[in-house]
Amino acid sequence: MALASSEVGRSIGQGVCSPGVEWTLTLLPLPPGPPAAPTHPRARCRAVRYPVAVDCFWTLTPAANSTRSTSFIATYRLGVAAHGESWPCLQQTPEATSCTIPDVQMFSMVPYMLNVTAVHSWGVSSSFVPFIPEHIIKPDPPESVHLSPLPGQQLRVQWEPPKSWPFPEIFSLKYRVRYKRHGAARFRQVGPIEATSFTLRAVRPQTRYYIQVAAQDLTDYGESSDWSLPASVLVTQGK
Repeated sequence: MALASSEVGRSIGQGVCSPGVEWTLTLLPLPPGPPAAPTHPRARCRAVRYPVAVDCFWTLTPAANSTRSTSFIATYRLGVAAHGESWPCLQQTPEATSCTIPDVQMFSMVPYMLNVTAVHSWGVSSSFVPFIPEHIIKPDPPESVHLSPLPGQQLRVQWEPPKSWPFPEIFSLKYRVRYKRHGAARFRQVGPIEATSFTLRAVRPQTRYYIQVAAQDLTDYGESSDWSLPASVLVTQGK
C-alpha cells in the first residue's frame, strides 16, 4: 500500500506500508521555488538644479532568493491623467537607481508624475510620484565657507552659492548662518541673509568658533539645504 505524499515545511514525505509490517517515512527536500516578485520602488524627486532639471532617486528591497539584477524603466508626464503623453526620465543605465527630468516647466499648477517600474525576470512593480518642481526645491549646501578675524572682536564669514545651483544671479538664494564657540552646547543662528557674507560681532578672543551655512530659495519655495561642512577659526588676542 503506497502512502500518499504529505508536505512537512519544505519537505516531501514518501513511504510504503504493508499489513503487519513496520514502515518508515523518508523526508525529501523540495526544490526551491521562484523568488517573490520585486517590491515596489520607493522613489523621491528633488530640484537641486532648479530650473534646469529635476533629479529623482529610488530604492528597492531585493526579492527573497533573488540572484539576478533588476532593471528599471523611468518615465514622466505632465498631469496625473493616465492617457497623457509620457517621456523618458534619463537614466545612465537600465540598472541605475536615479534619473533626470530635463527642461522643467516653471510655475505650472499641473503636477508632474514620475513612474518608476522595476522589471525582474518573474515580475514587475511600479511606483508613481506626483510633484510640482517649485515644491521640491532643495539646494545643495553653500560652498567655500571662509572665516576671517577682523579688528574689534569681529569675525567675517564668507561663502559661495552651491555650484549645482545654475543661475544664482536670477534665481536668488537666501542664507542662514549658525555658529557656536568651542565647548558650547548649542548653535546660535542668524538670518535670513541675502548676501554671501556676514560679520559676527563681539566674538571672544582666544576662542575657537565653528560656523555652518544653509541656503534656501529666496521666495521660500521648497526647503532649506542641509548645513555646509563646518568651518572653524581660532580668534586670537589683538585681532
